[in-house]
Amino acid sequence: MMRVSLAAFRLSGLIPLLFILLMAPMLPDAVNAQGWRILEYDENGVAIGTRNSREVDSDGFLPRTDRPIEEREVILVDPTDEQIFQLENDGYRVLENNRMEELGFTLVVLRTPNAVDVAEALRDIRARFPNLMISANDLMDLSRGNPPYRQVAQVQGDFTRELSGWGDVSESCGAGITLGQIDGFVDTDHPALRGRRIIFQSFLREGRVPAAEDHGTAVAILLIGRSVSNLPAGLLPGARLYAANIFEQRDGRERGNLAAMVRAVDWLVGNDVKVANLSIAGSENAVMRLAINRAREQGLLLVSAAGNNGPAAPPAWPAAHPESLAVTAVDRSLELYRHANRGDYIDFAAPGVDVPTQTPHGQMVQSGTSFAAPFVTAMVAIHLQMGFDPDPDLIRRSLQRYATDLGTTGRDDTFGWGLVRLRPNC
Repeated sequence: MMRVSLAAFRLSGLIPLLFILLMAPMLPDAVNAQGWRILEYDENGVAIGTRNSREVDSDGFLPRTDRPIEEREVILVDPTDEQIFQLENDGYRVLENNRMEELGFTLVVLRTPNAVDVAEALRDIRARFPNLMISANDLMDLSRGNPPYRQVAQVQGDFTRELSGWGDVSESCGAGITLGQIDGFVDTDHPALRGRRIIFQSFLREGRVPAAEDHGTAVAILLIGRSVSNLPAGLLPGARLYAANIFEQRDGRERGNLAAMVRAVDWLVGNDVKVANLSIAGSENAVMRLAINRAREQGLLLVSAAGNNGPAAPPAWPAAHPESLAVTAVDRSLELYRHANRGDYIDFAAPGVDVPTQTPHGQMVQSGTSFAAPFVTAMVAIHLQMGFDPDPDLIRRSLQRYATDLGTTGRDDTFGWGLVRLRPNC
């Protein structure tokens, strides 16, 4: 199956650039209507041609749909010391400067000068350093629904193992497998995780308050947890899990960002993780695309939640990356989760509505594509353990053999190839 990935967009040409810088403050709508010549880049940031655009650059000039970003923060990839020095002299301040050893680039996050917003900063930096990859620091959401959960005294049974075909497995199922997870905070002292083979790492800035413990902990338990009360053990209880937290509590909301996600991906690759569950969603971004491409070169497969912003929402990333496996959610009656995204990037469906979960605050029934993704993550891990190459298209073709077609015949934008049902031999 082939899917098209949009290349990174950058402005080129002195005349259009000067026109935009001089006229955009006065005539932004006219600029959008007329368009401009932009450079088209490949996944490694190398210019491969030019084309006209009538759309706002998703990686520079922010779209008018209020794309969620960190205010007054921009990301630079591989800036020189001299470039950083010049920007600091002009009032920019370095918030992060991290070498991504496994991904092979340096990630720098700058805070813009006072009274300079992100769009203006991106125009400024791009005009001065046209060959530098830059972007906004996009905010990430958790791919759980609305309302995201309801607390119950005790869950009465779990339909998900029958619906997915997984069934009950032994405590050793998954032995020898290493999984990854990029999510919220994980309570490693939870009874279902205590003594499990879990390595937790936070990627928050110093002094920030971690968030999303009910989400991150629930996903980790779905993957490798032990049986507690009347709920079954995780899908692969014998596996090792590297769990990264990128979500913090801020302004009464749970927020993660792209810079933290990239650092987490680099950490997973460095620990030889071959498949990771990303129950998170953000916007298309050249820096995210670069990080995923580099991770794929190192053999890391990503299984990502398809998003919960409704049928008219734009594609959720990283799920929409061509080499990520995107998972949507269905209920016990095989009906699509009503808040699920739709689109040509959807690969498969899995149980994700009213899923019984265990959290630091007790048992909860949670919904969202977040809780569907772990089922496909476990299935991908079993494939890799059986000797499959870490090739997303190869894994897709294999999983299609285990998919029950839903919706229109064949692949569709609602259910992908359908509900995957696979039982491990353990």
